[in-house]
Amino acid sequence: MAWYSFSYMPKTLKRRQFFLAVVDVILMYVSLVLALILRHGTSLTADYIFLHLTHFVPVFAIWLVTFYVLGLYRLDRTFDTNNYLVLFVVAFLTAGLLSVVYFYIKPEVVIAPKLLLVIFATVYAVLLWFWRYFYQKLWIQTRGNRIGVGFVGFSKEVSDIIQELGRHKLLGYDARFIFARSPTHAPTAVATASKDEGIVMVQDIDKIRQTVTNANVNVVVIATRRTQLSPDLLRELYGLMDLRVRFMRLPDFYEMIFRRVPIHAINESWFLENIDLQASVPYETIKSIADRILALVLSLISVPFFPFIALGIKLESKGPVFFKQERVGRNGVPFTMVKYRTMREDENDFSPTQKDDGRITKFGAFLRATRIDEIPQVINILRGEMSFIGPRPERPDIAAQLARAIPYYQQRHLLKPGVTGWDQVCGEYHSPSISDTQIKLQYDLYYLKHISFTLDVSILSKTIMTVARRRGR
Repeated sequence: MAWYSFSYMPKTLKRRQFFLAVVDVILMYVSLVLALILRHGTSLTADYIFLHLTHFVPVFAIWLVTFYVLGLYRLDRTFDTNNYLVLFVVAFLTAGLLSVVYFYIKPEVVIAPKLLLVIFATVYAVLLWFWRYFYQKLWIQTRGNRIGVGFVGFSKEVSDIIQELGRHKLLGYDARFIFARSPTHAPTAVATASKDEGIVMVQDIDKIRQTVTNANVNVVVIATRRTQLSPDLLRELYGLMDLRVRFMRLPDFYEMIFRRVPIHAINESWFLENIDLQASVPYETIKSIADRILALVLSLISVPFFPFIALGIKLESKGPVFFKQERVGRNGVPFTMVKYRTMREDENDFSPTQKDDGRITKFGAFLRATRIDEIPQVINILRGEMSFIGPRPERPDIAAQLARAIPYYQQRHLLKPGVTGWDQVCGEYHSPSISDTQIKLQYDLYYLKHISFTLDVSILSKTIMTVARRRGR
């Protein structure tokens, strides 16, 4: 493979999240030791401290999972805002309550850390807040610790990336230069770059090396197709290798920043290089078995509540309890999806749901916000037509229209549709419009490329938080 296939580093942000988690755990142990000293004085024995450290290991795991689920490891959140403060307090209250529950249901634990938990949480809150604040102010926001990015070529995707990096400084990347020699691109690039201080415009190939050196650029993103890379430009980029500059394709860098795939910056070769459905067969087999087991358990748990849900639906509006509609499944095979009815039947043209749709009943809004309306889809899962996690299934007529208007739309049907998915937990409300579906497809292709146990766990945890906050659809 030629050198200009470019190295890919999608785990850079993951490494930073892992670093944050490691320091958080270290601070947990430090806080526990300090809490023991504050509780019992300095006459503690090593065995006594070790006993508590051992019993607190599951508790620390609970805290880490709670922080992850609530979003404390998202790198696009500023640590010194009111919203983050509220989230910080909620995370500590939630983790503290779960810790109390853990010690309550584990009677074999020989320690009774009631006051100790309070002291630990207080000390840890202070240390963690100062650590996160230090991380943001003294490290991430210091230019020397940030990653400089240059772009060879310009497009809407490049503009989107530059704006995103400007909005979310905690990502740790700064746009430093744009090389755009084409006169059709240069004016647009200049207008965009002028809004972002420190971005240098380059139109002369011979000035790229000097710009990379002066602007301290670490990553060069190739935002143009291989066929558009002239021999002179290739030689110039090749000559940057002694500067230890990393090269990335635009789709890879865009994906790393937004965690979705830019459909207008890829082609058919992207699918050939990045999608390996054969490799995912073992995991999908295990996932299918787990889906059916979980669906069976959920159906048994939900049976006692069915009469009350059915009554609530019937009392507010006439019509059946269940809503059934044909949807497109895996490989384009249609199936009948089952949900609890949340809309009125009268004066309903059954057009796609819109945001704040007036057809939704009050009880239906509650069912949607809590995702209870999705429970009957366990029938589809038991039939093998759906999974708990996958792309959202669409109506055949709408899917056909979208497939004609949006490139690569049919590829989302390579996987089973899901009750929840990467798009649902990452994006805002998306209608079946072409513009919204393009964004949904970007998330679906990201899931198609990265389908794995860890990603599914992330989606499941984010779904739980969405339900807890009762954010409707």
